Amino acid sequence: MLDRDNQDDLFPSANPIPWRHVLSLLSEGVAVLVRGRVIYANNALCEMTSRNRGEILGCTFLSMVAENDRAFVSDYLRQVDVASAAPITFRLERGTSAGRQVRLTVAGLQLRGQYTDDPGICCSLTDVTDFQDRIVALERDNRRMRSHLDDTESVLISFAPYDCNDILLVNRHVEALLGCSIKDIMNGRRHLFDFVHPDHLPQVMEFYNKFPDIHETEEIEYPIVNNSHQTRWVRDMGNTLFVEHGHGMPRRIDHTLVDITDQKNRELELKEERRKLSSILKNSTDMIYRVDRAGNFLELNPAGMKLLGFGEDLKGRNILDAYIDQRQRERLLNQLEEKGHAQQLTKWKMANDAIIDVVINAVRDGQSQTGDLSYQGIVHNVTHTLELQKLETIKKMAGGLSDKINTPLMTLLMNIQMIRESVQDGMQDTADILECLDEMEKAYHKIVGPMAAVRETYWHIEEVPDGCGGTIYEIHDKR
Repeated sequence: MLDRDNQDDLFPSANPIPWRHVLSLLSEGVAVLVRGRVIYANNALCEMTSRNRGEILGCTFLSMVAENDRAFVSDYLRQVDVASAAPITFRLERGTSAGRQVRLTVAGLQLRGQYTDDPGICCSLTDVTDFQDRIVALERDNRRMRSHLDDTESVLISFAPYDCNDILLVNRHVEALLGCSIKDIMNGRRHLFDFVHPDHLPQVMEFYNKFPDIHETEEIEYPIVNNSHQTRWVRDMGNTLFVEHGHGMPRRIDHTLVDITDQKNRELELKEERRKLSSILKNSTDMIYRVDRAGNFLELNPAGMKLLGFGEDLKGRNILDAYIDQRQRERLLNQLEEKGHAQQLTKWKMANDAIIDVVINAVRDGQSQTGDLSYQGIVHNVTHTLELQKLETIKKMAGGLSDKINTPLMTLLMNIQMIRESVQDGMQDTADILECLDEMEKAYHKIVGPMAAVRETYWHIEEVPDGCGGTIYEIHDKR
């Protein structure tokens, strides 16, 4: 057995292994086996096993193999045509630390010298520990990322660049959104475009075909019709991934489809509400406005412009110009800031100097564009309503007065008739006449009393010069 390098130098012709100096320079471990024992080991193999050459030479190759893998490696080496066998991977024991994962490739070797009659096997061992660790880490990361992709509530589809029909990856949420299995998508039986609403399909296909030359990152919203014939809205966000250090070469196109059906329905409802509100503001006969705290108009509907006599330009217009008593405006603001809402009955002066009665219902709106608080409200012109109420009150009052004075007037009329008959008949019964006069006086007071009360309550009578040396009486409504 050759176990000393100096023997090779003394008897070079006896060296059974050619090119051993070349083998010693390789970074891969090399071992030559005869009958299962090692007759040659290079430096790389010594480093892998953490043994010196003296410890390796002459020992069995299986003694360097981890115990769990020895049967597997033994069967592999006993094959009839070991040279044609595929490489295997196993763990190599290491004296001072954990073993190393190696990849074994073997080949038959014709030996010389004393091993001429024995078949030799050349074993090449590549240390793949770091590579295997990276593979395990990548597989672990891949499983974790795949789990994240599958657990997300969005559909993720990856396409090959320049080919929308070549789908590379799709997560399982596609089954919930489209009602289609991942298998049908991946084998090409179904495609995302099959579910896009026909009215939007040309636009969606144009969007996809613009990746990656025109779009690197872009999004679009469109409806899809799933297998259950339900229409769902999605937001499709496309993103181009490039090859690292590939000088701008696209690797794949990722599309994320988010179900925005509920959001889209709310947007459509809000749009319809805005349309209805705009119609109400435009067609309302009451003034609807929005002002800042200083009273500057921010918005005003057509009815308000007509009421105040404004043009379309609200610049420089202020609601304070309409108040007769501007302290009323301050009271309204105080109520708004305390409660958030307020109601007020006040008088406004119009552009034509006409005085009207208005009822204001206002609420605090929030921040205006200038950062100040703004207020909005509805103004009802109640002048006509108040006049009608006043007339109704007068009618009721007149009806009540008529009931109160009707009986006294009848008494007066009857007594006047009795006195007239007494005078015509020539009867001079003084007692009867005096009795009639007393009753007439009582009736007079019954009439004058209520009328005086009404006058004191509702009217103020003022004596003023008539301009001709006389006087007249002006009646003013106390209300």
